[in-house]
Amino acid sequence: MNKQILLALAVIVIIIMAIGVYEGHKYKTEINTITLGGSQNNGLYTLKVNVIMNYGPFGGKSPLANAVIWVYKYNGTTYSFYTYNFTNAQGVAMFNLPMGQYKILVTQLHLTYDVNLNQNEEVIISYAYLNSG
Repeated sequence: MNKQILLALAVIVIIIMAIGVYEGHKYKTEINTITLGGSQNNGLYTLKVNVIMNYGPFGGKSPLANAVIWVYKYNGTTYSFYTYNFTNAQGVAMFNLPMGQYKILVTQLHLTYDVNLNQNEEVIISYAYLNSG
């Protein structure tokens, strides 16, 4: 083959690899908490947990349905199991909880997140499926 063609192919491969490395560094699990507004209802606040599976730059995103979400309540010294729920088809699990500190565990992903609940909140978990090592 012509050396110029081989050189051009090598440059293209290097460019594609550089794009892949750049995209790979942006690809990670992200957890965001947003305020839902509103006030407590009978002393309970709404905690909404939204679990989204992120399959990478070319794999897209989809909700994690039927995932088990455990909630642990902090009692001053340690966390104790409080309640659980399943995510629906949109990847959302809803809880009505009294004010306090909680630990959320998404059992299928072995992922925990601490929440200080003093208002209605939504926790959005965008889980980097291919980067879970």
